[in-house]
Amino acid sequence: MRGLTDKVVLVTGGGYSPDQVGSGLGQSMCAELAKEGAKVVVSDLSLERANATVDRIRDAGGDAIGVAADVTDEASVHGMVSAAVDAYGHVDVLVNNAGVFGAYLPLLDIETSQWERVMEVDLKGVFLATKATLPHMLERGSGVVINVSSASGLVASEVGAEYTTAKHGVIGLTKQIAYDYGHRGIRAVGIGPGVIKTAAFEGAEITSDFPFYDLTMQAPAGRYGEPHEVARAVCFLASDDASFIHGHTIPVDGGSPIR
Repeated sequence: MRGLTDKVVLVTGGGYSPDQVGSGLGQSMCAELAKEGAKVVVSDLSLERANATVDRIRDAGGDAIGVAADVTDEASVHGMVSAAVDAYGHVDVLVNNAGVFGAYLPLLDIETSQWERVMEVDLKGVFLATKATLPHMLERGSGVVINVSSASGLVASEVGAEYTTAKHGVIGLTKQIAYDYGHRGIRAVGIGPGVIKTAAFEGAEITSDFPFYDLTMQAPAGRYGEPHEVARAVCFLASDDASFIHGHTIPVDGGSPIR
């Protein structure tokens, strides 16, 4: 894959813990990026989780550092970007992966606090991290912003109204970043994972009452995705091989049907 050797990639939500819902996808992204030769800045709310990913990368001979950051806090996000620049001199690629799930409820059943939490992490977090990183990229005249949306950013699903809304917003923000800064050397793209076998699903039996069973099993792939399958797509989008892809969000969902 062209264009990742010695690139500095900052990944939010890149830590790992077996008891953290959704954990594993960010770690897989970081590991695959490092395997392609990137220098990876692993950011997570927990430094312990971030360092768990750093250890995996270094054990495999890669180059990475861990940073603790809260993507909903502007000062914390600026500290995260400063740590990346201090360590490696610049940031070539930002992967906005940090996120939380919804409450699996329709709109009338969602508490306002739950709505705000998902919006803060899943949408505002993307805004803040991009806003903090872009000036460094613009100064160099190049950069890639990869926003992790979801299959739920394209269709409605069981995960809930607040998650679906936030992830649709991420897709819109990706288009706007491309529109605003594409002519200045910044490439903004998105990725829309389907149901991926992260820590949330480890050991779970896939039966008809399992979340997203119908949405997934009616799709052409007929199975849940593996973290590395999303991570490989992220590596492609981060690389020079994807140099003519701007503003679009690529589904990696096994062909999940629209409903």
